Formats: sequence, C-alpha cells, structure tokens
Amino acid sequence: MTNWFERLTVECQLEASAAHALQEDGFVVIEGPVPRPAFDQLVTTYDRVMDEATEPDKRVGRQNTRVHDLVNRAGAFDGLYLYPPVLAACCQVIRQPFKLSNVLGRTLHPQSEAEQLHVDTAGDQKGWPILGFILMIDQFATVNGATRFVPGSHRRPMSASEEPLESEVVPACGPQGAMVVYNGSVLHGHGSNRTDRARRSIQGAFIRRNSAGFGLADRISSETRQRIGRWRST
Repeated sequence: MTNWFERLTVECQLEASAAHALQEDGFVVIEGPVPRPAFDQLVTTYDRVMDEATEPDKRVGRQNTRVHDLVNRAGAFDGLYLYPPVLAACCQVIRQPFKLSNVLGRTLHPQSEAEQLHVDTAGDQKGWPILGFILMIDQFATVNGATRFVPGSHRRPMSASEEPLESEVVPACGPQGAMVVYNGSVLHGHGSNRTDRARRSIQGAFIRRNSAGFGLADRISSETRQRIGRWRST
C-alpha cells in the first residue's frame, strides 16, 4: 500500500484561518467545491436521486427525508468527498489513515422542529475521531434550520445532564454551495425550519481506516471505483 495518508497531508490544505477555526471551534464554513455553472446540475441530480430512491436507503421521517449511498447513485457527488480541503480537514482531525463512512442526502421539511444538540462520537478516550461535512444545497440561515454548533465543546465534553446555554449555540450559516466541515465531537444539530420551503443538504463523514464502524468499501460498485480510482491506495 502506498503511503497515501502522508501524501494527502502534503497535497491537501485548509486555509490557515479555517484550520484554526476547526481546531478551536470544532467547525468552520468554507467555500464549496462545485463551481456556479455546474451547481444547478448538481441540484437537479440531488432532486432526482431523492425522488427516485426507495427503502431501505430512503427514510422519510417527521422532520426530514434521508437517502443513503449517494456514492453509488451519481458521479456528480464525487467532488464533495474528494475535495482537497475536506481531505485536509480529515488529516487534521483524524490524524491517521481514514475511510469514508457515509454520504447521504438530507432534506429538512418545512415547519420542522429543531434537532436536539448531540455529538457523533465522544470527545474523550472512549470515543474515536469523526470528520463530518455538509454541502449546502440551499442557503443555510437561522430561519430555515441551519446546523447549530456549540463552539469549543469538542474540547470540553459535557455530561449527559449538562445543557449548553442558548447564547453558546451558533448557527453555521452560508450561501448555496458552501460547506461546513466539523469535528464529530462538537455539539451540533439542525435548527428549526420556520419557513414553508424544504432545506436541502448533502452530508458525509470520515472515520479511522481501521475502525470497526460502518464503511462504504463493501458497497462501492466497480463503476464508482473506476471513477475515483486515482484516489485509492494500491
């Protein structure tokens, strides 16, 4: 196996200010990978995939609709999880070889309630590092349920009974096409969508390569492997 992790640490970089925010706050909003001329096509593909998907990969809940396995559904999404700043964030947070755990579409329903703040993994020795990313298919704003974070909470894990102050909670707002990258140990959760329009996003996560947790390797089709083959270790 080639030493691809060390190669990524050199070739993939976050801007210094973004790397600092990710380290200190646990999340940062960055420019996304999809140029404006191609973004409309990505949105069209997202809507088609979300409409055509069926169970068990598609789950329609009271608050949102989720569709898993976007990796195999359209090549239009490859640039999200191969985006160099996202890979650089993985190197920074996970600090060792990693793998893609999931990529899913998530549409927050109109007039939906806020999600309880939570972490994806414990921030202590019992946890394991996760790097999450969110592409804003629609603009993220306070009024339509932008994902909220408690800055720095990944560095001071709270007890299960401890609730953050409302003044500590910060919405990650941004324009259509922007991305959020975040440490899975930071407290987060989507806000309430008080509008009459759905708010769409694509989300994904990376975990340690040797983690027993869910990875996508067993589900990736031969066609998908060919598309992303230049990034695979050999």
